[in-house]
Order: sequence, then C-alpha cells, then structure tokens
Amino acid sequence: MKIWAIALILHTAFIASGQASDKTTTLVNDVVWTIAAALAAFSSFRAAFSLHGRDRVAWLIFAFACVAWLLGQIVWNVFELYLGQRVPFPSYADIGYLLFGPVMLVGLFALRATQEERRMTWLRVANLGLILCSLAAVLVTTLAGPFEQMPGPIGDALIVVIENATIAIAFIVAVYFLWSYRWGDRLLAYGLVTLSLGAHMVTGILYTRELIGESYDTTKLFNVGWVLAFALHQWGAEAQVTSKANGHMGSLAIRQSQGWIEALVPSILLFCVAVSATWFAGETSESSVYLRTVVLIAFAIVLASREGWLYWRGQQLRFALESSANALRRAHERLHDLDSQRSELERVIDMTARAGSVGLWEWNPSSNSVRYSPHWKQQLGEDELPDTFEAWRERVHPDDEARAMAKLDEFIRHPEREFVLEHRLRHHDGSYRWVLSRGSALLDSQGRPVRALGSLVDITPFKELEQSLRDSERRYRELADVLECRVAQRTRELSDAYRESRNFAHAVAHDLKAPLRAINGFCALLDESASSKLSDIEHGYIDRARQGAMRMSALIDDLLDYSRLEHREQRLQPIDCRAFVRGLLDSMKEEIKEAGAQVHVELDSRPVMADSEGLRIALTNLIENALKFSRETGQPRIGIESSIEYGRYLLKVRDNGIGFDVAYRDKIFEIFNRLHASGYEGTGIGLALVRKAVQRMEGEVWAEATPGAGATFSVSLKLADATETAVASGA
Repeated sequence: MKIWAIALILHTAFIASGQASDKTTTLVNDVVWTIAAALAAFSSFRAAFSLHGRDRVAWLIFAFACVAWLLGQIVWNVFELYLGQRVPFPSYADIGYLLFGPVMLVGLFALRATQEERRMTWLRVANLGLILCSLAAVLVTTLAGPFEQMPGPIGDALIVVIENATIAIAFIVAVYFLWSYRWGDRLLAYGLVTLSLGAHMVTGILYTRELIGESYDTTKLFNVGWVLAFALHQWGAEAQVTSKANGHMGSLAIRQSQGWIEALVPSILLFCVAVSATWFAGETSESSVYLRTVVLIAFAIVLASREGWLYWRGQQLRFALESSANALRRAHERLHDLDSQRSELERVIDMTARAGSVGLWEWNPSSNSVRYSPHWKQQLGEDELPDTFEAWRERVHPDDEARAMAKLDEFIRHPEREFVLEHRLRHHDGSYRWVLSRGSALLDSQGRPVRALGSLVDITPFKELEQSLRDSERRYRELADVLECRVAQRTRELSDAYRESRNFAHAVAHDLKAPLRAINGFCALLDESASSKLSDIEHGYIDRARQGAMRMSALIDDLLDYSRLEHREQRLQPIDCRAFVRGLLDSMKEEIKEAGAQVHVELDSRPVMADSEGLRIALTNLIENALKFSRETGQPRIGIESSIEYGRYLLKVRDNGIGFDVAYRDKIFEIFNRLHASGYEGTGIGLALVRKAVQRMEGEVWAEATPGAGATFSVSLKLADATETAVASGA
C-alpha cells in the first residue's frame, strides 16, 4: 500500500506540474492505467483462490470485471501508443469499459449471498435516499451545463453516460449492501471495493463532463482517479487474503467500526454536494438551479425524517437501557441473595452430614487431587488424615482393591453414570469397616468429568446384620429341607392310604352289591314259586325287601360316584352351554315325557370353562330333582335360562314343584340330608354331587325357594377366554 501511495503522489505531481508534453503524459497515463488494472485483476484472482464457495465465485467475477477493463485499456493503448493516433469514439475499447459496471454488479450480488442479512429499517431506507439525492445533486451540478452547451451529437455521449451509469448503479448497490448486511471480517475488503467503485464513478462523471464538452485532455488531474480506483480495489483484494489467513483477530477493529459508517453518511454526502456546487459554481444556470433546489429539498426531507427516526430510536434505546439497568440491579440483588442462600445451604449440608453420619468427598480426576470432609476422616478414626488419593487407596482392603479400582476406571469412562461402591477401609484401630461410597461427576461441554462429588457412609452394622440374616437363612433352609423330606414322606403315606381306601371302597361296594343282587334274586324266585301260597301281606313283605335292596344298590352307586368325582382328573375346556343342555335334554326325553313336563330353554351361547363330565352330573341331578318334586303339580314346568353377571355365566334351573323353606337352603347340599323323605325316593347324595362337581369347576351353586311355589337352583361358572377356539358342545 505504501508503494501505491508513492505512485499516486508521483503520478499526481507529474500531471499537475504541466511540464511534460501531451505525448509523454498520454504514455505515462496509459502505462499506469494498464498496470493498475492488471494488478487489481491479479489480486482479485489471488483472493478468489484463497476462498471457497460463493466467496470464490464473487471474487472471480470481480477479477473478470478488472480483466474486461484491462482489455479495453489495451485496445486504447494500441490506438494511442502503437498506432499513434487519437482513439476514435466510440471504439472497441468501450466494450470492455461497458462490461465493467454490470460484471461488478453481478459480483456484488454473489458476495451478498454469503452474508447474514440485517433487518431492514427506516434508517437504511433513508440512507439509500440520501445517496440517490446526493448523486442527483452532483450529476445536475456537474453535467447540466455541459449537456446544455454540448457541441457534438448526443448519441455518442450516451455511450459514455451508460458506461458510468452502470458503475454508479454498482456503487449505489455496494453502499446499500454495506449497510444492510453484517460483513464481519469481510468489512474492510468490501468497504475498499465500495470506495473503488465510488472513485470510478467520480472519475467517470468528470470524464463524461469533459468528453461531452470535447475538452478532454490527458493532462487533466482527474485522470489520477482511475489509478486510485484500481489501487483501492487491489487493496481490498489483498485485505480479503489477509483476513482469510489471520482469521478473526486481524479485522476486529474494522468490524466494530461499521456503525460509524452509517453515522458519518449525511456529513460525507453533504460535503460531496457542497464541493461539487462550489467547484462548478460558474456554470450555474436557471434550469440547473431549479433542479438542484428540488433535489436538495428532497435531501432535506429525507434527512429530517432520518434524524427524527434516529431520535425516536434513541429514546427507545434509552428506555431499554434504563430497563436493562434496573434488571441488572435486580439481578445483582438476586445474586447477593443466592450467595447468602448458598452459604446457608452449605451450612445445612454440613450439619445434615454430621447428623446423618455421612462423610463428604471431592475428587478431581485430571489432577487426582482429593478433599475429604472432617466427618469422612472421623469415620476412620483419623482427624489428621491427609487429603490425597493415596491416603484412601492404602486403606482399602487388599481383597477389595482390584474391584474398587476397576469401578473407578469404569466411572471415568462413563462419567454420566452414578458411582456406587461397597468396600472395606482400614480403621485407625486396625479393624476394617464396611463403607458405602456414592458419587456423581460434573461434566464440561465436551462431556468430560471436571470433578466428582460424593458421600461415604459406614455400613458395618448393616453388613453384620446381613451376615447374621444369611446365617439364619442357611439354618432355615436346612430346616426347610428336613421338613420338605418329612412332607414328601407324609404325602407318600397319604397317597398310599388314599389308594388303599379307594380300593377298599370299590371292594366293599362290590362285596355289598353281590349279597343285594342275591337278596333281590331270591325274593323274585320266592315270589314266583310260592305266589299261590302267600297272602297279600306276605307279597308286600317281599316287595318291600326287594325295594330296600334296590335302594341300597342305588345308594352304593351314588357313593361310588361321589368318591370318583372327588378324585377324578378335571379337564376344563370351553363349553357351549346352550348346545350342551339341548344334548342333555335329548338324552332325558323319555323321563321328561313320562313326567309330562314342559321344559323351556333360553340360554346364552357364550362358552364357559367347565369339565364336561362334572357339568353333566350337576345338570342331570338338578333336572331330575325338578322332575321329581314337580310331579304332584297339575302341569310340571321346568325353565332353564342364563344371564351374564359380574363377568360370570349364571345358569338357573327353575321348577314349579313343592319348594322348601329357605332356612334349609344350605343344608340341602349336605350329603344324606333329605328335606322331603316321605313320598319321594332318593338317597340324599344328588345335591351333594352337584355342589362337589360345581366347586371343582371353580364355580358356585345356591338355591332359592318358596314352600309350595317351586325352587330355583343357580350355578355360577367362569366365562371362557376370548382366545379359546375349541368349544365342546356335546353332552
């Protein structure tokens, strides 16, 4: 940058001296312009290849814009230096100059996409308005007079106007982007590019003025402006390379200065307007004065609204600052209260630890430094125990050391887990005490343990109690094994006794039924052979003997059924009660027809869990009882119906028989208990069989009756699960 400063000073002094000829001045200008454009293009390429993504694309576009200008300058040099003639206007050189502004504009939009957009406010809109008003005032002041007195055709002038208009648009967009986005480390580079476009624009305006008036001369001082413009562009490219290499530190002060740019904008713009008005005061005309007045009025309106908005925003910020100060004061007071609470909490924790006989410890895994609370040391009987990791390790029982160190290693590898360790520590008196150590780790942002905090509790009494319980459990287990052997032996004895009693019952039943068959047979033979010799009374005696033998045989059969029901294997399965009862009634249709009974069935088809044989025994006895005790009525009626109550299947058998007193509703289910012994045959075992069969199916049975008005027997059974698929329906 020093070299550029020296070169600019020398170039300015050379032109301002007026000592050199036009040819020499033209040669120097062309060479300096060419070198400046080439260096700007080179530095732009260098900045592009030091960056990535859209930053690289933007600086490549800037480089191509400089190359376009350079190519135009080379064409210009060919005419002036090689051919030795004045450059015609327009010429091929103007193609490069025309491309410079639009290409730079594309590069600005590409560079904008890499930045964080700032919120649009009236301040930025007003700044943009001030720029446009200032630019309009300068253009009116600078170009109004030359356009009014232009000797040449306006078509040729439009080309150079378009060239500089594109550069002016690029400059305005650059300034707007400078205020509308947070450029961070790129602020210096982008600001220099913006200044470069500004220098291009000012130089172009002056060049347009001179060209329109056909008074352009290479000895004009403003020719230094193009050198200054490319110098600023190269400086910005090199600043971008330096910012990329140095990171955030190199441009911290530049980033902090972005707010000053917005604050100084009105002063800079007014300065530019004043300079242009003073410089070209001699060319003022009535129309130019009118136009400048309109522009300056617009400038004043925008500036006034801008300052009003800034005042309003300042008031808001002042109010926010006062609110923040009050909040900070309250936060300070809250922090003071929290500090007091922390001190009180530490005191309470210390008192609680002492009251609960809990020792506290703190360990830093990285430095292996440890701090033990006084009560931690007192549990080992050593108040002067040093606060070191080795002081703990050398007191660990040898049998527990490997397990304790492995637990610590696991805790360091997984610090998010809780540390829990039961081990033995050597007391000051030489004995070992069982302790429970628990702890948790405080982690940093990377998840690494910074320090660990925990507690230590003496659990020796609990360990002694645990050992005592373990010894008692061992003794109880030995006693249980002895009792289990005795129970198994007793069970075998009971099984043998039961098997013998069952065999005895079958044998007795068989032996008792043989004499009964003999009695019944001989009575029949006697009645047949001596029929003519016996009186009616004697025939009655024989009938009564035969009936007694038959009742005795039926009683023996019922007792055998009761015994078999008690010990037979249960096979519970889903049974459709409606189909089951219909099948059972079909098997009993002769008895029902003989009794002349009407049977009404209304049952739910939902299956129940029951044993088919047990259910058959229960329902058969209930239906037979209903037929038996309803035969004295004019028309026996039996109803079999069901309902679902409390999640169970309730099956009811009703009759219109003689009924019974409800005081005996529990006794009727006892074996050999008959309420109506006279006139109704039976053994007194049927209802006992019903209750036994229902109970073995995990059900209940009960009865309700009114003397002379019939009875109702209810059987409650479990509903089958929904997952059961096989449903037994046969009786």
